[in-house]
Amino acid sequence: MKTRPLTPFLLPSLALSCVATIANADTLTDVRYNDLVARLGAANVPTGVGIGIGQVEALEGANYAPDILAPYYAGTIFTLLSGASGTSGHANVVGQNLCGEGFSVAPGLSNVWNYNANVWIGASWLRVGQGSALPPLAAPAVTCKVWNNSWIGSFGTAANDNDGMRRLDWAMNRDGALAVSGTNNGSGSAASPLMAYCFNGLTVGIASGGHSNGLTPAGIDGPNRRKPDLVAPGDFTSFATPVVAAAAAMLFDEANDHPNTAANVNASKGLTIKTAILAGTTHRAPWTNGAPQSGVSRGSTATPFDALYGADLLNVDRAHEILTAGEQAGSATVQPTSFSPRVGWDYVPSLLSATSVYFTFHTNGSASELSVTASWNRSVASTFASYTMMDCDLKLWKLEGTTLVSLIGDAGATSFASGNCESNSLIENAEHLYMKGLAPGDYVLQVARKAGTQTTFPVTVAWYLAPTTMLGDLNGDNLVGPADLSLLLNNWGANGMGDLNADAVVGAPDIAILLSAWNG
Repeated sequence: MKTRPLTPFLLPSLALSCVATIANADTLTDVRYNDLVARLGAANVPTGVGIGIGQVEALEGANYAPDILAPYYAGTIFTLLSGASGTSGHANVVGQNLCGEGFSVAPGLSNVWNYNANVWIGASWLRVGQGSALPPLAAPAVTCKVWNNSWIGSFGTAANDNDGMRRLDWAMNRDGALAVSGTNNGSGSAASPLMAYCFNGLTVGIASGGHSNGLTPAGIDGPNRRKPDLVAPGDFTSFATPVVAAAAAMLFDEANDHPNTAANVNASKGLTIKTAILAGTTHRAPWTNGAPQSGVSRGSTATPFDALYGADLLNVDRAHEILTAGEQAGSATVQPTSFSPRVGWDYVPSLLSATSVYFTFHTNGSASELSVTASWNRSVASTFASYTMMDCDLKLWKLEGTTLVSLIGDAGATSFASGNCESNSLIENAEHLYMKGLAPGDYVLQVARKAGTQTTFPVTVAWYLAPTTMLGDLNGDNLVGPADLSLLLNNWGANGMGDLNADAVVGAPDIAILLSAWNG
């Protein structure tokens, strides 16, 4: 298939002289990076070290590279893979948000591989329009786990645009990486297919809402899907996109190093990182995914995300908390007495047709919010001529004894104050629950694959249940049980975790308090 030359164009950008107007401190606060630092301590915060990003840029004049000698890039190696380049002001602001010290949530990022978008989408990586014998090239290194696309464009035909996006999604499956792409600027404007309409990556809008949020159009794979997937701070989507890409790099770094994830290859898969990010977002008013709040359909929606904000604002603290909780294996049947912790994730390698995986939760107090995302990739044929995609639903049930009780309808108002307990889109490759005011009790989360002949692909589910105050719950799983007793005994005689009576020493009175609250 022949292609016309691609003409990608810059998302509207700031001139280099305007860099100082970007509120970096506000960005780090808004995405809760400062909360992460406060929770972990500055010395323990992952920086993206050991991880690389592919930065793809449309030409600005003849240039596509950041100011690679700038002092805020100390420690990051830039490799220009599309020939010589001077400094592009646009690329430099993107680069600052990717790895600039004082700008980025991943200031220790080890490598950035820089590409001219026209070359990257053609001969030097995606190889669009060159047939099944020439798939996308290997990533520049195995440590290249994220691709940042702060540009949009089109070949002018749906066939060629679909070929480009299928190749990108195919490569994400091959490499276990994550593509992060910006949508167009301007509310009401049309997004451009490359790369905002891909399935397996993340599409980013602006926290203020000044971005394209139209449905995927007819002729493009998966028409009527909602984009963007989430938002981040930035004057333009070009500069919000690398905020999310840097967060992904930081999480890939932590997946490799944290004791709860370092030995688990599932933690460092792009699908896992993507799902943790989507489950951990901050949902701001007036976020809604359209679930009725009264009547027989209360709590059920076929549109998982907000029409403008997607899953809403990036929250790196919560995404990190979800990821580092470690993988929590679900079950093929409901387990009434085996409870999952309040934060976590599970990578389900093979969810067969017409089967489900279940997770059981317990909360003693009212939880202010519950956020759950399940996502899966589309499977693209090696010829790039077709694809298949599973259809999964997400549902929360009330567990009464051993009986599952539906929360859909007005009766569910006694169990949650607002939001959705069911997400059942027919066209998205993600489902999302967001509930406020979850009442005390036992609940079961169900990830259900509908019957179908589509290629069986992995599904990742991730969740964040807000903590409740419960004396004796030392590990924050909303239970008082053996894990909490173990933590107390590990600090016996010390002044630290387990000092429940605040007498500055962990001892027998603290065990008595813990046992009186025992419910696990």
